[in-house]
Amino acid sequence: MENPKGSNAKIVFISLLMLLGLFVLLFRFAYIQLVGREEYVEKVVEKFPKASVVKLSTPRGFIKDRRGNDLAISVPTVSVYAFPHLVKNRDELIRRLSALPEVREGELREKLNSDKKFVWLVKHLDKVYLPYLKAVIKDTDNGRAVGLHEDYKRFYPHGNLMANLLGFVGSDGSGLEGIEHVFDQELRGKEIKGVFYLGKLAIGPLSEDMVTKDLELTVDLGVQTILEDIRDKIVKQWRPDRVGILLMDAQSGDILGMANYPTYDPNHYYKHEPHHRRNFVVTDLFEPGSVMKPFFIGYALQKGYIRPGMWIDTEGGRTEVFGREVKDVKPSHGLTLEQVLIKSSNVGTIKVARFLSKKDVEELMESIHMTDKFRILPGETKPKLPNFNYPANILYASIGQGMASNLLNLCVSFNALATNRIVKPKILLHEQTQVLKRDIFSPKVFQWLQKNLRKVVEEGTAIKANSDYFSIGGKTGTSQKFDFRTGKYSREELVTYFVGYFPTENPKFIAGIMVDRPRGPDPYGGTVAAPYFKELVERVSFYYRLEPDKMSKQASVVLR
Repeated sequence: MENPKGSNAKIVFISLLMLLGLFVLLFRFAYIQLVGREEYVEKVVEKFPKASVVKLSTPRGFIKDRRGNDLAISVPTVSVYAFPHLVKNRDELIRRLSALPEVREGELREKLNSDKKFVWLVKHLDKVYLPYLKAVIKDTDNGRAVGLHEDYKRFYPHGNLMANLLGFVGSDGSGLEGIEHVFDQELRGKEIKGVFYLGKLAIGPLSEDMVTKDLELTVDLGVQTILEDIRDKIVKQWRPDRVGILLMDAQSGDILGMANYPTYDPNHYYKHEPHHRRNFVVTDLFEPGSVMKPFFIGYALQKGYIRPGMWIDTEGGRTEVFGREVKDVKPSHGLTLEQVLIKSSNVGTIKVARFLSKKDVEELMESIHMTDKFRILPGETKPKLPNFNYPANILYASIGQGMASNLLNLCVSFNALATNRIVKPKILLHEQTQVLKRDIFSPKVFQWLQKNLRKVVEEGTAIKANSDYFSIGGKTGTSQKFDFRTGKYSREELVTYFVGYFPTENPKFIAGIMVDRPRGPDPYGGTVAAPYFKELVERVSFYYRLEPDKMSKQASVVLR
């Protein structure tokens, strides 16, 4: 008779083995479903000559402005794929497909003659061609060898509007320039895989992660339209080499608009020269010229080296700086400190800059963030400063020579004159505001600067920027380009600026206009950039429905 205890032990052992086997099966099933599904399917599919695992991608995230307007979208398209070894009536198929726009017969033939199991014949066609493509596949009897897949293509609904800032996407779906490049990881569609079998998507997608995120920018489509319209007017009147226009929120650092010339259409980026795709506002350095004068004068006041109302001997509008003559456009024998700034005297500013030490100037450059870039946009260039161990470099820098900055850095620095703060610029709407520096100038010096920067517009070199409706503070600038062939500054090739803020009592906006090599009579900052700055101020202010802060007959009419 069998031992009952032994029999029970066998039953328990067999049960444990069965449970273990079931556990292994469940684990394998779970692994295939949750972890190794793609790997398992690929191994199986590779054994079938009429099937292939193909990489696909989900739609790229949209780019939107601060009001939710679409700036870059992903539109549905159709692509054509094939199993070359199964294709029939090859010549007829090639002939019919090459009738489509931008489809080359030679490329189709090369793909169909390859030894690959699976190829994409044509990608990202407009879905309007879908009925034609279905007819071609049917007519050539290729329903089991050629198939259609609906996918997505990047599209910029506003054409070249904001193109130099947005950038573009390559044929593989990667962001190549601009915002598209910087935030490629955030915008890029997720890579997924599907199994294609005999002209159809048999299994797919194998991945569950198909969610993409949209990107919300600080820019305002309405503001951008205004800036680009002004840019076009500047180009028409002055025929320059380059134009850059920037508008920022003085309080938050939000970049509200950024216009460039030359520009391009990102929907057809390959038809334009690479030079046209540069974002000149951040990529190109120029000597800022007289835009630097208020910083040097203000810092000399801050240090107590000079005082308001002080008389400056301007030597008849000429002075020598270490063997080189510096002149004023409008000569005078003497000016008050206020007049030096308002009339933009080179000689007077250099006389003030003589009080500043190397340490003073280095502190100034650091406080207005002229020593580094912000790293928010591709191609940003760091300002170039001279060696301030040489006293001549201090004097030339005070009138904006021997140093260079892009327009973004220049506008950010000007916030020290508008709000007495340096606010980091930002391009993402929900990013937190960062104040990099506070109280650059004492309240007394800051008030003096604001008062006289307003007079620059109402009485001085920027009188053409003066608005009847809104108070403006700012500074013109005209810099000569250095000619390395002659070793001298050119009298013909100029870069003109106006950088300023508005309204002056409680500045809401910082803006800058840069025009490189304007062509025409009297090509200076006060005649080239200043008039268009006035237009910018008035159009932007009315767009945001700001109440005019200057009482005049014209303002009264508007208010009624």
